[in-house]
Order: sequence, then C-alpha cells, then structure tokens
Amino acid sequence: MPRKWFLRTALLAVAVVVIYAGWSLYDLGKVRGVIELKSLRTQHAVLEKRNSKLVKDNKQLREQVAILERSSKIDQQAAQDVKADMGQLEMDLKAAREEVEFYRGIVAPGDVQSGLRIHRFNLERGNSVGEFHYDLVLTQLKRNDREATGVVDMRVVGLMLGEPGELALAGVTKPAVKQLKFRFRYFQELAGTIVLPEGFEPEAVILDVIPAGKGKPKPVTQTFDWYAAGA
Repeated sequence: MPRKWFLRTALLAVAVVVIYAGWSLYDLGKVRGVIELKSLRTQHAVLEKRNSKLVKDNKQLREQVAILERSSKIDQQAAQDVKADMGQLEMDLKAAREEVEFYRGIVAPGDVQSGLRIHRFNLERGNSVGEFHYDLVLTQLKRNDREATGVVDMRVVGLMLGEPGELALAGVTKPAVKQLKFRFRYFQELAGTIVLPEGFEPEAVILDVIPAGKGKPKPVTQTFDWYAAGA
C-alpha cells in the first residue's frame, strides 16, 4: 500500500512539473510573440513611412522632369522662332538695301548720261519644262520732267536642234505678245512668262528699248547672257 501511494505521488509530481514547464514555455512563447509582433509592427510602420516619403519624392521628381521637359521644348521653340525672325529680318534688310540702291541710282545717277536705261533683267525657272519668268526694270535718268513711252522688243537666241536660231517674243508667249509696252516717268517694271519650244537651247536674250513720242531719247539695245541672268 505505501508503495502504491508513493508511485502515485511521484506520478503526480511529474505531471505537475510537466504542466508547469509547459505553461512556462507557453507563457514565455506568448511574451516573445508579443515582443516580436510589436517589433514587426514598428518595422512595418517605419517601412510604411519610408515608402510614403519615397512615393512623395518620386512624384516631385516626375513633376520636376515634366517641368524641365516643357521648359526645354519652350526654349527650343523660342530659339527656332528667334532664328526664323533673324532670317526674315536679314532678308528684309537686304531687300531694303537693294531698294535704296535702286532709288539712289534713279535720283542721283552721278555722271551717267540722261536717257532710258535697262536697270535690271532677271530670269527664273518656272514649274514646267521650258518655262521661265522674266523681270525687266526700265529707268529714265535726268529727264523725269516728262514721261517715257515706247515698246521693248525681246529676242531669245540659241540653238534649235543644234542649229543657230532666234525666237521672237510672240513665239514664246501665250497668248502671243509682240512687244512690251512701257509708259513711266521714273521707272517701270515689266514681268511675264515665256515658254521655250522643245529642242531649243537658249544662249542669250537681246532687248531693244524703242522710245516713242516727241523729243524721245535714244533707243537702247542690250544683250544678256541667258545663264548669267539667273536661268
């Protein structure tokens, strides 16, 4: 009997020890779990805060990049506009200088003799084959008290299928124009279009300025090299 009692007592003691040990381990694990959970929550909060800051910084950087890109495009466009304006101003300045020289030649021709003059003759290619635009400016020097009237006869000389040939103005204009009429006191610009026939190779243009009326000035004849005239 005492032996059985001792055995039961021993078993009970062991059970108490096991239960106590288990409870201690559970309690210890619970405490450690709480500590680790708190630590994880702290780390999570820190990471959330850091992530929010990074998102904010990234947004600001994107906005700055967008501003810089717009600024760069505006600067490029402004530079192009300024360059275009400068180019236009240079063209306008050149045209103004040419116009000043033109009028200076009419108003103050120096020692040039009075009478009709061919101030300028230019040729420019047209859109079609054999098409050319001409620009002729006539002036009257030192005799601006009366109008100059008359006609201009234009002839194009060159080679037709390898043989020397000459084309009158009426043969290269549609509708046909036999002569160019002029009437002016200081100057006059005559412009138009001529079309050369196929197989004709132009070499020069001969202009005959034939005045009319009383006290008319002397006729003027001048030859212009076709390609030197700009064609």
